[in-house]
This record gives sequence, C-alpha cells and structure tokens, in this order.
Amino acid sequence: MTDVTQYVSHNHMDFVIKGVCQNFINILVIAFSLALLAGVAWGCGSAAEAPTSTQYIPVPRAQTLVLGDIDAEEPVKKIERFQPLADYLAAELGIHGMREGRVRIARDIDEMGLFMANGDVDVFFDSTFPSLAVRDIAGSNIILRRWKEGNPEIWSMFVARKDSGLDSVDDLIGKIVAVEEPFSTSGFLLPVAALVQRGLTATQVSSIDGPIGRDEIGYYFSGDEENTVELVLRGTVAAGALSNEDFDALPVEVMDQMTVFGQTARVPRQLVSARADLGDGILDEITALLTGLQETEEGRSLLAGLKNTTKFDAVPADAAGQLLKLKHMMDLLKQR
Repeated sequence: MTDVTQYVSHNHMDFVIKGVCQNFINILVIAFSLALLAGVAWGCGSAAEAPTSTQYIPVPRAQTLVLGDIDAEEPVKKIERFQPLADYLAAELGIHGMREGRVRIARDIDEMGLFMANGDVDVFFDSTFPSLAVRDIAGSNIILRRWKEGNPEIWSMFVARKDSGLDSVDDLIGKIVAVEEPFSTSGFLLPVAALVQRGLTATQVSSIDGPIGRDEIGYYFSGDEENTVELVLRGTVAAGALSNEDFDALPVEVMDQMTVFGQTARVPRQLVSARADLGDGILDEITALLTGLQETEEGRSLLAGLKNTTKFDAVPADAAGQLLKLKHMMDLLKQR
C-alpha cells in the first residue's frame, strides 16, 4: 500500500469513527431530554392530582360525637338505626367543634360501662336496668327519658293460665315463675324486685324441675317472652312475667287463655345517659336538640327511624324516685 492510500484509508476510518461517536452522543442527548421531559410531566401530574386524593383522614376524637347502645346479636342494625341521629347531632354541634357523628355498639353492660368510663361513648341509649348498671360502672348521668314506640313507661305483669288458681304473687310460694333474661328491665328486674320488696324469697333455678323450698319462689330464665308464654300455657311453670307491651301484643286467642294476677311499678320506657365528664355546654345543647326533635319535620323523621320513638323528655320526679328504689333492689339482688 502506498503512502497516499494509507493516508486516505486512515482519514476515512477516522471520519467514520467520529461519525459513529457523534451519532451515539446525539442519541444519548435525545434519550436524556425525553427522560427529563417525562419526569417533569410526571411531577406536574402528581402535584395536580394531590389535592384530589381520596385518602381518609380520621377526625380527632375530640371532634367526634359518639352515640352508644348494647346489642350482641345485631350490632349492624343498631348502627344503621342510630347513625342518622349521630350525623344530625354532630352537624348541629359544629359550634362546639364537632365534625363527625359515630355509633358504637357494646356486646354487654360491662363493655358499655368501660366505653363510658374511658370516654369512648358520649351518649348512651337503653332501658332502665342497663342504664343504672352502666351508671354504677362509669358514673354516667341520666339526662332524659325516651318514649319508645309511643310509650313513656313500661311495667311487668304476672300471668298464668286461667285454670291455675293463682290470685296474687303470694300464691307463687313453692312454685316457679318464668322470667326472660338476666339484664332485662321488664323481663327480670321489675318482677323479681317486686317479689323481694313484698318480703318474699326469690331464688334462681337452673331447671324447671329444680327443687324449690316450701317458703321460696323460684325464677327460671326462659330466654324471651315467647318461651315464657309457651311454658305458662303448657303448665310447665306456674306463672310468667311479661312486659305490658308483650302482653298487649299477644294474639287474642292466647290472651283469652291467660289471667293477670299482679303487676309491678312503672319505670321509664328507656333512658338517655351521658358520660360523666361531658362538658356542661355541650351536654345542655344535646339535651335541647333531643327534646326539640319532635318540633321539626326533620326531627320527627329521625324519631320515626329510632324504632318509632315519639319524643325525648325530662325524667319526671316520680320516675326518678322509682329509679332510686330500683337501684336499691339491684344492690340487694347482687348480694344474693
């Protein structure tokens, strides 16, 4: 190869190499530019989307009003029933910093007592026995009476078959009476308290065949009012205790087979309690809102959704006195 040829070949190769390098550099520049643009676009998109994020941010407990009830069997149903009222009260209490209303359902009295004592529930709705029991645990305050299904009061009735020969509760000595369940106001507390207040000895039996002392009255937990009626009609027990509402709801043909030979004192149908450390200002406002529900169309709609509640009102003086007597009876029954 001549010197000229070598020169030309060498320069040509150098040119080719430089061209390839330049192309490679251009590709890198383009790729980098595209990546930079994509990053800017992504960043802008993220910034634009951030405000529309649906991530839930919990409302602080201090800005939440919590209503409570007890139901071990159907808690979801109770939540659905009380949630509209919780939403309404929270909205009306915005001036006190409330932003949200919630409902919390306890499995039993002890758990609700713990909720109220710890400040996990603000306002509690239930019948007399659970309300008094929770007050014992948590020091809660009974603030209102609830007219449930149109009734301001409830009481228990002693019933038996018409051919039983029973004329008064004194005739139950040496016999067994069916009651409903241990934490029922009308199905346990009222009838057993009535026996004890009369000076009679009431003793729980675990079986309808259980032995009863000649000077005692045995009470057997049937589970519900339907079982009580069945036990009475079959003559399995001498008598049963039913609430006035349950008795009035009996079919005529069943009612005609029974006789009522005694009834208990009357107590508020249901009560409303507030936790002990709920501030006076918000407590007064809640009381005013609940008692004023019947005065507006929205309020009446909320009442109807609470199992046809007619209204909330102050606990009458005579009812308050009866609650004190029942509390005394509860204490006596605990000691038995």
